[in-house]
Amino acid sequence: MPKVVARTQPKQNRGRQRVEAILNAASEVFADVGYDAATIIEIAARSNTSVGSLYQFFSNKEAILHAIVERYVAAATVTFANMEVESFPEMTLEQSIRAIIRPLKEFIRDNQDFKAIFASSHGPDFLEQTIRAMDEAMLARTDAALAEARPHISPADRRKASLVCMVIMKAMLGMTTTNSELSFDEIFEEMEAVYIRYLTPLMG
Repeated sequence: MPKVVARTQPKQNRGRQRVEAILNAASEVFADVGYDAATIIEIAARSNTSVGSLYQFFSNKEAILHAIVERYVAAATVTFANMEVESFPEMTLEQSIRAIIRPLKEFIRDNQDFKAIFASSHGPDFLEQTIRAMDEAMLARTDAALAEARPHISPADRRKASLVCMVIMKAMLGMTTTNSELSFDEIFEEMEAVYIRYLTPLMG
């Protein structure tokens, strides 16, 4: 496995803009062909950067992926924070489900390559670790939502429900990476419907 070698972060605005252009181009390439098939040459070409200039900022493709994943973690942290779990006691079940799913929907819509990167069958160890960390963050946010909405539910039952919700979410998000007969919006509409059917008995 190639070693990720950290490069010095550019201090000038022009350098930072070049790094962003490279990351944005890499995101497009990953979305188009997947991480495994992407090449440094294609990323450089799409960012209008010479391969030599690209290597001034990133040692290899894995280093580029690492920087993109860090951007995702920062964006996902904001997404999770925007889920209004503190207001769930005043919401209906449908409203609370939408408060969780809709920020996730917008995150996925705005980051199309997220699906290609995180669905990769092969990838660096740090990617697997990041996926686990994001899963735990989502589980924690779901658990907090359930605790706010229904404090009488036991921690064990909350954890079980959070895990089931996670499996449902991942399975249905997988449909967005295939040639599904359902549109992007329809997939999320069905996800909301599945959550309502599953959680209604639990939530009472």
